[in-house]
This record gives sequence, C-alpha cells and structure tokens, in this order.
Amino acid sequence: MKHKTEDSIFRKKGFFVALYSSLGAVAVLALVITFSSLNGNDDPYGAEVAPVGADDVLPYQQQAQARADEETWFRPRPTPSPPPMPTPLPTQPPPPPPRNQPPTQEMMPVPEADPPAPSPPPEVYDPEPEPPPIVVVPATFTPFAENDKMVWPVIGEIVMDYDAYAVVYDPTLDRFAINEDIRISAQEGTPVRAGADGRVLAVGNNVHYGNYVTVDHGNGWVARYGQLMDAVMVSEGEIVRTGQVIGGVGQPSYFGTMLGTHLNFRLTRNGGVVNPHLVLTER
Repeated sequence: MKHKTEDSIFRKKGFFVALYSSLGAVAVLALVITFSSLNGNDDPYGAEVAPVGADDVLPYQQQAQARADEETWFRPRPTPSPPPMPTPLPTQPPPPPPRNQPPTQEMMPVPEADPPAPSPPPEVYDPEPEPPPIVVVPATFTPFAENDKMVWPVIGEIVMDYDAYAVVYDPTLDRFAINEDIRISAQEGTPVRAGADGRVLAVGNNVHYGNYVTVDHGNGWVARYGQLMDAVMVSEGEIVRTGQVIGGVGQPSYFGTMLGTHLNFRLTRNGGVVNPHLVLTER
C-alpha cells in the first residue's frame, strides 16, 4: 500500500515538471520575438529583410495590366480549325504481281472507259423519188380448148345421167323430164375439184342447185358445180387451176333430196348445154 502511494506522487511530480518547462519555453520565445520587433527586424529568426524602394513598386495601372494578362493566360483558348486536307495524288498503278503467281482481282488494272464516239454529222434530207405505180397484171389461165379433157370433179356413181333429148325419171319430182347435167353420188364432205383452169364467175345458192360455183374455163366453156357445202373455198374473180379443190359435197337441195348427197355438174359452151361425157376423161 505504501509503494502504490509513492508511485502516484512521483507521477504527479513529473507531470508538473513537464508543464512548467513548456510554459518557460513559451515565455522565452515570446521575449525573443518582442525584442526582435523592437529592433525593426520582422524576421523572428534574425534574417535581414532588405527595404523596398519606391522605384520597385509598380504603378497601379501596370499592376492591373499584369493581373489582366494573368487572367487572359488562364482563360480557355479557342480550338484552332483543322488544316485543309491535302489533295490526293493520282492513283498509282499497282505493283506487278510476283513471278509464278497469278494476279488477283486487286492486282488487275482498272480498264479505262472508252472515249465517247463522235456524233455523226446531221443527215441531209434527200427526198426519195416516188416509186413507180404498181401495175396489177390480172392472173391468167390457159383457156380450155375443144380437144382438151377435163378431170372428174368427184369420183362416184352417176345417179342421174345427162340426156337433153329423151326424158329420164326424176325420183325427187317423181316425173320424167330431160336432164341437162349429171348427178354424181359422193359422201358429204368429199372434195370437189375444178375440171380445168379457169376464173370463178359466181358463187351462189338456189333451190335447184343448192350452193354452187360457176367457173369460166375460157373459149366459151362454162361449168357449174352444184350441191356444195356452205364453206366454199373460192371467191368471185379468183383464178383456179386444174384439180384445185373449190369446195366439198354438201346436203342436197329441195329438188335433189331423193338422190342423196351428190354433185351436180353442168357444162355449157357459148350458152348451149354440152354433154359432160364428151369432155371428161375416161374413168
């Protein structure tokens, strides 16, 4: 217990010794500073400060200008404009490809465009001469002569023969009368051919011959081909040749119904009837 009391006393004494030492140091320092101020020396450490002359003090305007220059220096400067881009140099041809290596697409030179072709000189208007008038030469045919022969228009049985002097029986009219043509039996649609060269005089229809075609064979010879189909294959004024199809066998007219489908062939010379057997070829 005794030792503990002594330690506390010594600790308190050490604290006060340190406190008093610090106070003394502060008092000495204050005396030194005060003494220096009284001697005209502002430097507490005894450094001498040289007095400033009147010439060294800048006028008020110069100081203001210096401050303005300082502020200008620290202001942000405008960004300078970029320099203009240099004009590109003309493209140089690519270097030749290495040896023993085929050129690539990049190595191939770009072909230059062909210069535009010069414009042709303006044409001088030169009126063409008028063509000569077209002379239409009518088609001709070889006229039928007396000793010539005609081909049979159709091949078939004669169901009613020619007879201009004696009467023959007509089953459709149920009577006997003279007959100035021949009736040749044929199936409907059988081609009907021209007996000789000629020119079509007429294409018509009536109750006696039905649809018919009349052909002028020349030298006064005229033939009529009757009981034809509606679709006649020639027209008036047309030139026909020997054996040319002019139509087809059709349905018989009112005056030939009892004879079935057949061709009615009538031949005249200079308006007078002629027996067709005299000019038709032998069958």
